[in-house]
Amino acid sequence: MIISEKFYISQFYYIFAGERIVNERERMVKILKALANPIRLRMIAVLHKNPMHLYALAKKLNLPYPLAHLHLNSLKKLNLVKEIREESKIKGLPTVKYYAPTDFKFILTPQKISEIFKEKNQHG
Repeated sequence: MIISEKFYISQFYYIFAGERIVNERERMVKILKALANPIRLRMIAVLHKNPMHLYALAKKLNLPYPLAHLHLNSLKKLNLVKEIREESKIKGLPTVKYYAPTDFKFILTPQKISEIFKEKNQHG
């Protein structure tokens, strides 16, 4: 079960990053896929200790900026990472956004999986 300041996975409808997720099976699969990637897990670990902007995060993890951007966007879409502040370093240039993990918990039990997929068999 995902618990954050904005949503609970036990609900049936989600809207994030312009995408509508209609059931908790889809939501669970998307989150598990995102968290199965070691780069994304490292991002969450680094940002938990010290929120930072994307360029600094890419440098810290020794990743090319485009790859870091791709993975960070995946985490943002699932509300696992959020923008916490924005700074304008030089007037006229784009602002610098700082990121940190959301306050989430993921508790997955055989019972919860059974409940989620039992619903699928009854309705799908």
